[in-house]
Amino acid sequence: MKVLLTSHGHLAQGVASGFEFIAGKTGYIKVVELDEAGIGLYRERLTHLLSSETDSVLILADLKGGTPYNECFKYYLAHTEKVRLVSGMNLPMLLELIPQLTDQTSLDEAVQIVLEAGTSGINTAKAEPDNDDEIEF
Repeated sequence: MKVLLTSHGHLAQGVASGFEFIAGKTGYIKVVELDEAGIGLYRERLTHLLSSETDSVLILADLKGGTPYNECFKYYLAHTEKVRLVSGMNLPMLLELIPQLTDQTSLDEAVQIVLEAGTSGINTAKAEPDNDDEIEF
């Protein structure tokens, strides 16, 4: 399985870079970003990457309803057997998913992992003493 990060601007590369800084390089992550080159070139890069990929692909997009999500959604609809699409991409999703990936991990299992990690990674700081010595992500 591969994980494709896609976004407006360089957010996807930033998330990939953050993951590599914390956890090291991995061959699981691919990035396609919508940039100043426009939607047409983005669509070409996206289609080329997805159509040349033999593994299943979990796509993490920055924003539901944005161009990167919408273009990936079109591809997903035509390839539901090998693609899943999740919006709201964040770093906790990758930090939880990548170490758990095996050859037996299904796309639906991967979706559940990122949904749980993505939502549990959203918290607010409290001005209270914390008795834990470790910060949990």
